[in-house]
Parts: sequence; structure tokens; C-alpha cells
Amino acid sequence: MQNEVQDQMCSTFMEVVEKLAFMFGEVVPKDEVDSPDIPFTLASMSFDGDVKGLLSVAVPTEMTAEIAANILGLEPEDIGSEDMMNDALAEMLNVVCGHVIMALVGTGANFKLDSPLTCPVDKMTYDHMVKSDEFVGLLLDDSPVFLGLKLEN
Repeated sequence: MQNEVQDQMCSTFMEVVEKLAFMFGEVVPKDEVDSPDIPFTLASMSFDGDVKGLLSVAVPTEMTAEIAANILGLEPEDIGSEDMMNDALAEMLNVVCGHVIMALVGTGANFKLDSPLTCPVDKMTYDHMVKSDEFVGLLLDDSPVFLGLKLEN
């Protein structure tokens, strides 16, 4: 069951990000994205309803400007603030989360999304993403990304 859920999460993530941020991804083994020397930014959000859990995405911090620029139709160098970059990452996760829930439960799903939160990834969080079965590795436009889903019963 976990593999089916992760497959659905990953394919939904890639479809949404392709349309929203014009970025292309592929699932890869986590050892191919293990990049402990690169600073990452994590966006996470919890959800409740027909299904309850937490969805998270961690991207290289330098990638947040590209995500924001692609969503807003600007050039990465025109993105002026870290807040704008983090807001764009959070918004991307918000859209992905709604689509993941509908992919898992159906388009008539009843759910409530909490506001996404962003933060830098510390060593303990990074190690958890690399070791945990809740997270999968992706390459998004050749950059390492971790995508995680924790469902509650």
C-alpha cells in the first residue's frame, strides 16, 4: 500500500509542478539525491478530513528563486526577497497537497488544509529525510528534491 501511495504522490507532484512551475521531475533512489552539503528549504503542511496527514517537500534553497520566478512569470534575479521565495514554495506545496489528496481519496474528497510552513533544513531533519521511508528522492530539473508524505490512521 505504501508504494502505491508514494507512486500516486510522486506522479501527482510531478504533474502539478510541471504545469505550475514549468519544471520537470523524475523519481530516483535517495542515494542519487543525497547532497548533505547543499542547503535545503523545507515546506510542510498538514491536512485533515477524509484523509489526515502531513505533506512535505525539501528543495535546494537556491532553487526557491527559480520556483518563484516560474510561478510568477519573472526571472529568478527579479525575485527580491527570501519571503517571496518561501511563499512561492509554500504555494506550490499547497496546490500539490490538494491534488495529492484528491488523487488518493477521489475528486469528491472532503479535506481541510493548514497553512504551509517553510524553514531551513537542519542536519537532523536532513538525516531523517534520507533515512525515512516516508520520503522519496526526486530530481527536479536535475536538482535534488525530497518529497514526503505521512498519513495518519
